[in-house]
Amino acid sequence: MADSQSIVHPRLWINYPYIDKEERDFSYLVPQLKNDNIEAVYDSFRMMSDTHLWARVVPRLISIGFDGWLYILTHQCFTRKTYTDELTGAIDQVVKYMGPEFPMIGLMHGIATQNVPPALRVRPCISLGDPEWKRQLSAVFKNRVLLGKDGKMRKDTCYEWRIHSCYGGDPSMTAIEVRSTDERIQYWRFAIPKSVETAGWGQGPSGGADISRVRFAEAKGTGRHEGRDITWFGAANTISDTESAYAVFLGPLPEFICFGPAKSPFGPPGVMEVIRPNLLSKPNQIH
Repeated sequence: MADSQSIVHPRLWINYPYIDKEERDFSYLVPQLKNDNIEAVYDSFRMMSDTHLWARVVPRLISIGFDGWLYILTHQCFTRKTYTDELTGAIDQVVKYMGPEFPMIGLMHGIATQNVPPALRVRPCISLGDPEWKRQLSAVFKNRVLLGKDGKMRKDTCYEWRIHSCYGGDPSMTAIEVRSTDERIQYWRFAIPKSVETAGWGQGPSGGADISRVRFAEAKGTGRHEGRDITWFGAANTISDTESAYAVFLGPLPEFICFGPAKSPFGPPGVMEVIRPNLLSKPNQIH
């Protein structure tokens, strides 16, 4: 890891979903993890026939701003199909709301990996009986939650993202700024839900400055992301550590915003990074 970066304490939600009865209290894991620089909160949920598990899990993860979800896996996961179906459904919904890279880990108690249904094994599974379980858990977060040399937090990201409220002194305007911290990007693209319109976009000096009125090789198009219609747009004004790309919005920000490079002046975007502004709890930075 570069000297300019240091690990910050990730916030983890430990959740024990159960069907019939709470077999044991796993809150003792919280102080154990604190000793390993992981801030944890513990909750147990009894599954209810009239409420899906995801409807309780997703709001909890969003409201506190957790960096990961650790769910306890016991014999229920292979003896009760309802349990597996509900937990799988909750994981799918967390992916939808938090993104596919959001850490979700199964902590196995009293069972072996081969007992975990394949649908749950697609996510990391760690055995509580393994003396190295805390180290394995820490490895999931390593290089994901970092402090840059300027003190801004980022998560496994290629770019530095900022949110500027009251952009240009206008309380109705909010700007998303993206700059590259490693290499210059000649052809860059934003992508947003097709139903959303921008109030302006382009390139300009980093730090919330004005956007240039000149756009070279302006490109636009449509596509799909997570089953949603999107619009992508960008230009060839180079993005670097001193020059940023901006997308300005009037009113609420889109549900998600994507950014990434294109291979040609007028071509579509390639691999894109995605943020979800509604999940952020602090202005002016991604955390």
